[in-house]
Amino acid sequence: MKGCNILIPCGGTGGHLFPGIAVAEKLMERGHKPLLVLSEKQVDREAIKNKNNLDWRSLPVVGWPGFFSKDIFSFSLKLFQGYKTCRCLFLNFKPDLVLAFGGFISALPLFLGLKKKIPLILHEANATAGLVTKLFSRFAQYVLLGMKECEIDISPGKKIFTGIPLRRELTIRKSREEACRSIGFDPLLKTIFIFGGSQGAQGINRLVVETLPYMVKRKDQLQFIHLTGPKDYDECLRIYNDLGYKALVESFSHRMAVYYSSADLVISRAGATTLTEICAYGLPSILIPYPYAANDHQMKNAQIFQKAKAAFLFEESKVSPELLLDTLSQILDDSQLAKKMGTIAQQMFKADSTDKIVEIVERCLSQRTKSF
Repeated sequence: MKGCNILIPCGGTGGHLFPGIAVAEKLMERGHKPLLVLSEKQVDREAIKNKNNLDWRSLPVVGWPGFFSKDIFSFSLKLFQGYKTCRCLFLNFKPDLVLAFGGFISALPLFLGLKKKIPLILHEANATAGLVTKLFSRFAQYVLLGMKECEIDISPGKKIFTGIPLRRELTIRKSREEACRSIGFDPLLKTIFIFGGSQGAQGINRLVVETLPYMVKRKDQLQFIHLTGPKDYDECLRIYNDLGYKALVESFSHRMAVYYSSADLVISRAGATTLTEICAYGLPSILIPYPYAANDHQMKNAQIFQKAKAAFLFEESKVSPELLLDTLSQILDDSQLAKKMGTIAQQMFKADSTDKIVEIVERCLSQRTKSF
């Protein structure tokens, strides 16, 4: 079909942005012109900086602070500025369809798309629908679900389980031995990969560094990859070095494919995109959901993995270094358990997600063309 202009609001977190990038790249291959809409957060700039093939714009908006928040005035000002910016974007880009990946950045493009009677498609990655999805789902042509367990009150014909797109660089797999050697690691040692999403996770960082002294007896058997986020980088690096561990510590990385390929076990938050990546690489995991996630959606995501026996789940406020150490030992010392967890995780991965979403976008565009 003839190439179309497709607006893709997907910024704010890596969990929204990376699936948007994956779909945008596939749409370009199909001859369409995607335009990503990002937030002004540094994490968006970091994630998009190597994607010179993609066009993007940012909106000066922030998340809803609540009616009684002291930030309500600054939120209102940003919203007004964002509306003007978004309206200009619509006038210049003239989108044929809006494909929104959720989060606060999606609200204004969806609102203007609705006003202009442009087809809307929503992608909800989590097990619990977010506020933007709930607000706009009844106006959308389709609501695409990242997790089939997600419940949302719309007609069954509008809901389609697509899974979550995997960013292209993560589809390029290396053997474990090759991946380990490329970062100076020993393939014979167990590799623990720790990260908290695109912005790091101070709760996980604190827990891990408190656990490290208990593991010193095993330090010759282990190696660590730890993405800390910017705030905890120096302190985490110092503790690994002081205790004599072999560790690769970074605040952020574009080498996730290498790190997943090197890993025997993941410790992470439970954002939907992170879980998709863990599944794609068939890894056992210890999940510690972000306790302040909207609607506690990370806990609900993680509970699906816990129920399937693909992961261990701990609440951040209740997990101790001793409990983490015991769980790490269970997985690392029981190769059958680790293999079973990884196999279950891999079975949960939907490999054709990006193609399925692009197919639905083109179907929607085709239906619109026929109606004119």
